[in-house]
Amino acid sequence: EENRSRGKFATVRLDFSDFRPRMRHFPMQNEGVESVDARRMRQALSKSDIPPFNGRDIRQFGFRYRGGNNAFSRNDASRSGWSKFYLALDYIKLYRAQPEPEFIYLSDARIPPVIQDGMVKHDSRRIASSSSELDSTSNVIINEENLKDLTSTKVHRTPEETYFKYQGEEIIKQSGLSYTIIRVSGFNESPSTDSSAVRLQKTNENISPVSRADLSQVIASALLEPNACNLVLYMTKSNQRGVVDGDVFAKFARLRSEKEEDELPPFQ
Repeated sequence: EENRSRGKFATVRLDFSDFRPRMRHFPMQNEGVESVDARRMRQALSKSDIPPFNGRDIRQFGFRYRGGNNAFSRNDASRSGWSKFYLALDYIKLYRAQPEPEFIYLSDARIPPVIQDGMVKHDSRRIASSSSELDSTSNVIINEENLKDLTSTKVHRTPEETYFKYQGEEIIKQSGLSYTIIRVSGFNESPSTDSSAVRLQKTNENISPVSRADLSQVIASALLEPNACNLVLYMTKSNQRGVVDGDVFAKFARLRSEKEEDELPPFQ
């Protein structure tokens, strides 16, 4: 394939959980007989009880390049000698594993649960929330009077603020840190008397403002809860009283279970 990053740095993130053991290339002995080292490695990889990759087992870290994968090989008549290439590494960064979230990010409930292609309008700094907005190419101009109306209450945000909230989410997701992203629609000063009134959900349906006291409780609980790791959730307030659905930790566990079910591959 064409090298589209020629002259530019490309960021590549590799999750250790995706690493798999591979057969190392060993030169053949006389008459095509497999070497002892190659035979031992093949026998080891044929076992079904290969332990999962553990980053703590790393002793060396290197890069291998196979000339046969290049467009020009040594035997190519149009080239003399080995083909050449240049590889520059700006930095290598490793992230430690942590079961609890390292970062809690407070975001905007107007961000849809699923962002489709074309919904993020970088030119006008907004996120399209409907098909009509998705097809529109016009920019929205907000004058000072409209801006006062949007910011007069603590519930409303400008479309530009929502756009930058989403950009912040993307930066955190790509940072390598473990996180919890909590999306709220606004704040009030009416704390709930019990945890059943606090709703944590994966969609932005029936969203209402929450109190700062309830939000503080959810944030403090998330920092100590492994089930809250790498979750994106909406926080709201239930209209029904006395609904027993567990404490905040139980709500995180339910969302974790729903997230894992959504990530399961389709049945074949």
